[in-house]
Amino acid sequence: MALTVQFYTILSMAAMGLWLGAAIDTYGRFRLRRHSFDIKTALLDGLFWFIQACIVFYVLFKTNQGEVRIYVFLALLCGFAGYQALFQGVYNQLLDALIRMVQALFQVIVWLIKVLFYYPIKWILHFLKRLAMMIVIAIWSVVYYLLLKPSYFILSLLGVIPLLKKGQPVVKKMQDLYRRLVKKE
Repeated sequence: MALTVQFYTILSMAAMGLWLGAAIDTYGRFRLRRHSFDIKTALLDGLFWFIQACIVFYVLFKTNQGEVRIYVFLALLCGFAGYQALFQGVYNQLLDALIRMVQALFQVIVWLIKVLFYYPIKWILHFLKRLAMMIVIAIWSVVYYLLLKPSYFILSLLGVIPLLKKGQPVVKKMQDLYRRLVKKE
């Protein structure tokens, strides 16, 4: 293997060590904290490390056709240590700021959806409900004053209304009405 290829391999593996440090911090920030063994967490951790191994091997394959030497692991370790010593604090602050910005953007999007869609639709439905109630009340008023009120007046003139007492069964009322009408004849 040529010296330039080895140099590029060391640089790329040191960069991958930085990447691993940042990826571990990012994954740790979003991972649910569990105090006991959980199969879901174990599967997610295994998937995380599998993906990271695939990324590291892909970069190694692109730089030196996938030849693994001891200096590859040393370069990964040096890159990870460099991340821990130099960049971890800055990266975590940037990550927190980015998370806050995404949360704020999400809140703005939710607010816009409420203002542009939810509240107008809610207002229109409320308006339609009120309009329907006004129509029902208007129809009921017409029916009441044109049909029921005159019928009640006519029935009261005939003497039927006093027979309709509250709490009395309907069949009993009909029998009493029949007896009165038959007795009058």
